[in-house]
Amino acid sequence: MKKLLLGFMVLAVLGLVAACDDNGGGGTTAGDGEQVTIRFSWWDGVPQEEITFITAFEAANPDIRVEVLSIPDSDYSQQINTMVLGGTAPDVILAFEVDLPRFAENDAILPLDALINASDLIDMNDFIPAVAELSEMTNGTFGIPWVYAGHLLYFNMDLFDEAGVAYPTADWTWEDFYTAAEALTVRDGDRTVQFGADSIGFRGIWWSMIAAGGDGILTDDMNLDLGDGLRRAIEFQDRLTSAGISPEPSVGGDVADLFAAGRAAMTRTGSWMVRGYQGSGFRFDVVPMPRDMVNATSLHTGFFTINSASDHPDEAWRFVEFMMSHEGQTLISEFTGNPSAIMSVAAEGAYILESEYGPFNWDAFDAIAQYGGFNYTLLNATVTSALVNEFDSVLLGQKTIEEILDVEVPRAMERLEER
Repeated sequence: MKKLLLGFMVLAVLGLVAACDDNGGGGTTAGDGEQVTIRFSWWDGVPQEEITFITAFEAANPDIRVEVLSIPDSDYSQQINTMVLGGTAPDVILAFEVDLPRFAENDAILPLDALINASDLIDMNDFIPAVAELSEMTNGTFGIPWVYAGHLLYFNMDLFDEAGVAYPTADWTWEDFYTAAEALTVRDGDRTVQFGADSIGFRGIWWSMIAAGGDGILTDDMNLDLGDGLRRAIEFQDRLTSAGISPEPSVGGDVADLFAAGRAAMTRTGSWMVRGYQGSGFRFDVVPMPRDMVNATSLHTGFFTINSASDHPDEAWRFVEFMMSHEGQTLISEFTGNPSAIMSVAAEGAYILESEYGPFNWDAFDAIAQYGGFNYTLLNATVTSALVNEFDSVLLGQKTIEEILDVEVPRAMERLEER
């Protein structure tokens, strides 16, 4: 019965799409001269009049007005889920990764495959590989990424030059990383004045390391697939910490960014940090994360989705279709500083902001897009964050790796199954 209802829903939306005019590939609207208002939610606090891609859409579609619902990042998922349950969700939801599978499973958002196939503006073969992989996991395409971000290795070129150490490359292994970090660590007696590598400040880096160690991270039923890759990741990070070439993880409070302060020669963090580091006053560059068993990085994004209870599904689709067009994706990339998940658009470099300080190797973004995947971000953040704290406990000498694998991982899996 659920499949039949979904089929009827798609046919209904396609019927509206077929009745579109030439102004955007959407559907019927209110009478001539009237506007239809659709609501769009996201987590950025930028005033609506400054959102270039919204302004461009409204200019190209004068019969549609967009009302932007801006919700703080920290409250976004909870508020959107509450609105979905209460029947007050906006027409177009920029959904967190973790919410996409649940919304799809509960028929809260429309399946988009038929609409995409009927579109002249969207070519799914032009998306980064992770998009097709996600569609397989969710048994269809229910959301389209607005951009993508991933994890990179950042390095301070000035500190590398001073130490006479060769710059990192895309071929670096964990051992290459360790050797360079060791050479770049500077001590004054018992005090470390410069670390070769910063600690794991952004917690998602753990999951890229685990994937590089060979673990799949996700099972087919959206649970944890952790084993030897997790062991290898913890052992390697513990080795860095024990040798004093990477500081111990911070416990509570804000995490100091030693790389930005010039006190760490390297850091592993999100690609979104590029613009922040351009103001640090030293030359830096980026390469993909070092590999262990495989090259790996976790990807991040938000997904354009259409509320299945929307009163204006055709206008909502016109909005999504425009956002995934060449014009829409170029504007979004410029606005966010992140590359488009559409490879041909990303290749044009609209997200690139040149600086005398770097980075210079923008090809690193293309590289991680080819093997990166949406993995831990699809899982409940409360559970994954708690588990990462357990990884840190090994570095602090509070627990063993065996306790993590035999106790904490199964406990996390049980919590995921309960939700």
